[in-house]
Amino acid sequence: MAFIRVHSRLKQKIATDMKNKADKNHSSPETVSDTSDTKPEQIRKQLRKEIQKRRQAEAQAFVAQKEWERTFDAIDDFVTILDTEKRILRMNRAIARTFVSDPELTVGRHCYRLFWKRSSPCRGCPASLVLEDHASHTAEFENHRLEKTFLVSASPIFDETRHLIGIVHVTKDITRRKHAENALRMAYDEMEVKVRERTAELTEANAHLRKEIAERKRTESLLLRRKAELDFKSRHLEEANIALKMMLKVRAEDKRELEEKVLSNVRELILPYLEKLRHAKLTPEQAESMDMLRANIDDIISPFANTLSSKYLNLTPKEIQVANLVKSGKTNKEMAELLNVSQRAIEFHRENIRKKLGVRNKKINLRSHMMSFQLKQ
Repeated sequence: MAFIRVHSRLKQKIATDMKNKADKNHSSPETVSDTSDTKPEQIRKQLRKEIQKRRQAEAQAFVAQKEWERTFDAIDDFVTILDTEKRILRMNRAIARTFVSDPELTVGRHCYRLFWKRSSPCRGCPASLVLEDHASHTAEFENHRLEKTFLVSASPIFDETRHLIGIVHVTKDITRRKHAENALRMAYDEMEVKVRERTAELTEANAHLRKEIAERKRTESLLLRRKAELDFKSRHLEEANIALKMMLKVRAEDKRELEEKVLSNVRELILPYLEKLRHAKLTPEQAESMDMLRANIDDIISPFANTLSSKYLNLTPKEIQVANLVKSGKTNKEMAELLNVSQRAIEFHRENIRKKLGVRNKKINLRSHMMSFQLKQ
């Protein structure tokens, strides 16, 4: 629109300059007096020069007009030049292609009759507002007949004295833009709905998650308390187990020691004398009683004998008797008398005991070794 106003003003200025110059050349006294005093040849040259200038000015005006018309018709929007009565003075080809076949038929018609088929101006018409305040105005209108939406703008045209002489009326088809805006608005509304729905879902999920976290925290706290209780009980049971093991160990040691003492006492204090009595002169009844006594004693001490260490179990009964007598501090002669055997037999049994206990050919006292072995067992 600014470009149209510039061309319009340029066209008016050229026409005005040409008219003023022509009037000056024909009516100026100085020019007449000068031509009357010059020679005919000079007059002809001056006339040809003036004619040439005028033709150049007319050609420039024609070129400017054609350029303005080409620019005016090249605009795709609907452009019209209105007078102050809102009658059409000129329109571009875009309007001719859309509304009328001959643009000359629209000259003098009101714009609202041509575009809107109305008998009066539209409410909020920008052209009417321009006539009121001499300022530019823009408004959107929907043409239900054409099923289109237009952006209508109107700008004032002033002369050199700032007097309103016309209006540039531009109508732009914004149907596609409005459709895009409506589609975008609908998409935005749908997106808003989805966002609200998603927000509600997330809020609900967040609340559920908070509840689950709180429940897990309570469960973890309960588990920690339960673990602390179990750790305390475990430590208590472990301590009790250790104490029980110690008691059982002490009891087992006491039991083994008692069994060894009983077995040792029987073998040292009873069996040798029974063996000695057995080789004495006894009546058949006494011998039978002696055998029964020995059998009963063997039955009594047999459970004790089964619990002895492996080193003792490797010894023969006679060697066990000799070993017990050695531990009690008996000499070879005393042991021979008690067992009713020779001293050489006692020495033979002692040698076998040292061999089985792993102290043969070693400078180790057999009695001391057996006493220490008894303590370890």
